[in-house]
Amino acid sequence: MVAATPRTTVRADRTPTEIPTPDPSAAASVVPTPDATPTKAPLQLDLYRPGTFVTQMNRDYCMAGAIQNMLNIVGPGVDLTVGRQKQIGDVLVSLTTRTDSYNGGFGAEGWALTMTKLGGGNYQLVIDATFDQAMRDAALAISRTSRSAGLLTWWGAHSWVMTGFKADADPALFPTSFKLSGAYIMNPFYPRISDIWGQTLGPDTFRDMTAMAKNYIGWKRPEGRYPDRDGKWLLVIPVD
Repeated sequence: MVAATPRTTVRADRTPTEIPTPDPSAAASVVPTPDATPTKAPLQLDLYRPGTFVTQMNRDYCMAGAIQNMLNIVGPGVDLTVGRQKQIGDVLVSLTTRTDSYNGGFGAEGWALTMTKLGGGNYQLVIDATFDQAMRDAALAISRTSRSAGLLTWWGAHSWVMTGFKADADPALFPTSFKLSGAYIMNPFYPRISDIWGQTLGPDTFRDMTAMAKNYIGWKRPEGRYPDRDGKWLLVIPVD
């Protein structure tokens, strides 16, 4: 196990303020006032902790590597071993149904189930119709739970971990009106070079929305779409 230091997180409109002790003699005259309306202010939120990144053990283990990274961030301990990643892969295979992956192996619903089974908290698979909605759903889930999200990138062929984002407001406070400028990403394929995508970037790299749109591309795998779901952008998000 390797100890890790949490990254400093800036959270707008969440700074606690000192509440004065009321005068008991004046209790009868106190008139309740409504909660103050939150102020819309920029938010930079990043859950990444230095020392938590681990690369995928081979070209096929991107989802198992992504899960290992997500569990390392949740803590309390950090396990960077290949043995741990193999264990995660075994659990992932056992929880992946044929509906989830026609070819067997690793599936997105299995990803969500594995996170929950291995102590990462409750997760669920979400399939959205647009890139913008998927990014908003990921940011909102991260803001509400302080846990990272998983993205099926490269037409569904690869797994990324989204550890945070930058926005013009806190999604938890302004869920319908916030605007994202980009996301913090851990790519378990790093430091390998992809034949299609080139040199992969290191952990905790900020990618603006243009860069995200070029990589987080809608599902186009041979397995086809999921039953009864029309969207193409797959993401595994934390839920309360």
